[in-house]
Amino acid sequence: MKKSLLLAFLLSSLTTLAQDVMPPLMPWTGSSESLIVAKDHPWVTPGELSDLTESPTYEDTYQWIKKLADSSPYISLKSIGKSEQGRPIWMLIASKNQQVDSENIGAEDKPLLFFHGGIHAGEIDGKDAGMMLFRDIAHGSKGALLDQANILFIPILNVDGHERRSAFGRVNQRGPREMGWRTNARNLNLNRDYTKIETAGIDAVIDVLTTYQPDLYVDVHVTDGADYQYDVTYGYVKTGGYSPAISKFLAEDLQPEIDQALSEAGHIPGPLLFAANGDDFSEGNVAFSFSPRFSHTYGDIRHIPSILIENHSLKPFRQRVLGTYVFLEQAIKSIATHYTTIQEAIAEDQNQKENSLPVKFAFRENPADTMDFKAIASHKEKSTLTGAEYVVWEGKALEQKVPSLLMDVPVQSVQIPTAYWISSEWTDLIEKLQKHGVEMEFLDEMQEHELDYSKVTEYKMGTQPYEGQMRIQSFATETITRKQSFLPGSVRIPTQQKLKELIVILLEPESVDSFFQWGFFNSIFSQTEYMETYIMEPMMIQMLEQNPALKASLEAEKAKDAEFASNPRRIYRWFYEQTPYFDQNWKVIPVGREW
Repeated sequence: MKKSLLLAFLLSSLTTLAQDVMPPLMPWTGSSESLIVAKDHPWVTPGELSDLTESPTYEDTYQWIKKLADSSPYISLKSIGKSEQGRPIWMLIASKNQQVDSENIGAEDKPLLFFHGGIHAGEIDGKDAGMMLFRDIAHGSKGALLDQANILFIPILNVDGHERRSAFGRVNQRGPREMGWRTNARNLNLNRDYTKIETAGIDAVIDVLTTYQPDLYVDVHVTDGADYQYDVTYGYVKTGGYSPAISKFLAEDLQPEIDQALSEAGHIPGPLLFAANGDDFSEGNVAFSFSPRFSHTYGDIRHIPSILIENHSLKPFRQRVLGTYVFLEQAIKSIATHYTTIQEAIAEDQNQKENSLPVKFAFRENPADTMDFKAIASHKEKSTLTGAEYVVWEGKALEQKVPSLLMDVPVQSVQIPTAYWISSEWTDLIEKLQKHGVEMEFLDEMQEHELDYSKVTEYKMGTQPYEGQMRIQSFATETITRKQSFLPGSVRIPTQQKLKELIVILLEPESVDSFFQWGFFNSIFSQTEYMETYIMEPMMIQMLEQNPALKASLEAEKAKDAEFASNPRRIYRWFYEQTPYFDQNWKVIPVGREW
């Protein structure tokens, strides 16, 4: 039987769906249910027509938001790019002063919220919540929100993944009925792409972040993993990040107000939750130090207040959408209330006076504290099919004390140079830096400079591609100093600018999100010129005659490495490396440092 026919047969014969065997639900009701309008309302959303059990297709979403934008002078619709399969990525703009362009919105003395749904297209809560919110702003009781802030909203970011939709989209998520796919049409995860910019979706988002400079950036997801009582969990970089003043604002001003609004509406807000042992939280909740390839940590290194929402996948789609609506509405009110504080925090973080920057963090030796954890009771059962134990969630509320395990101890830092230099042949990486908003000076005539470079002395490649790239798994470097000629089109990148920390993270090889570790410089590992023994043999004799110290170095190398001493090929190679014929660019990472 052909594979396609076999798959069709299996699907048609599958009578037990994941939705039917999910853990039992605790009953829920909340005042946020009043946000749902009647099915005969002239601006009922497609999702509300199903009582928020379904979410509309890309085309139905587009037709609805276009109609909404056409109906209100305060709502505009803008294409901010096209997906890999050619679909427009749409953004709604809400402005009381009917501003659309970033320059005009930026000139207003008013905060700006930017949020999107569907970066992982099956996790689509933000789309339906945003449609309801924009409806109520244009034609309901929430119009006053535009007196307080401007709003940018991308309903579906991963539009191609959104249209790879079916009832079999996410096995562990309770609705909607059909869900999109996590990755895009080229199987790339958009929420791993913020530093390398290899997807159309993140290219578009970074353009929005760079041009509009929002005062709060919110990325709406749905979790995987364990069961618990919380329905709306969210987080931001609290410690171990690059924007301490922003972190302080988010913790002390924004979070208490959002938590209060959610609680009053009947929801249970919580922090980002990652069980240390994978099954339950008895061993602790882990607060990872995520690298800037992720949305909220990329925002942190750019000094943009950024929040990652992770609604609980085991809660019904309806409940999750309503919680997202409450979150977004309160976020608008809060950034308006604290607008001066936000501006001061952003400015403080943009002007930090660091001489070095941490690029790697480790866990604290001891838990930071304990949290009162709203758990769900569970027990272990032994599988009759595999013989292994698995967790069974019981749907009963349980209160626990859980240790907080923080990964915020700097264990590796790099010095920040005055400037970086990149030669014109690396145009693709220069363009990536420009997309990030990095300021740089372009050369219009050739210049020569003596700079420091990192030369790779040993390395190991990853064994398989990760997000479409062959990453560097491990490596060691040494610093060399040399003169380098730079042709027109080459760039000098001064570090004294607002995105200093991002520049260092992208260009210093020790950073896990550096261009080097992502594999963009892998061509430096290819050696393209070689020696012949019939040339090297007479050259070796002459070299030893002309340089007596060379013989001492050779003997020392033989003494410390018996395999080298007995390997003629390695000895020839050693001599070849002492000559100016040897490739001076081999294994040299082409990013110069000016001190």
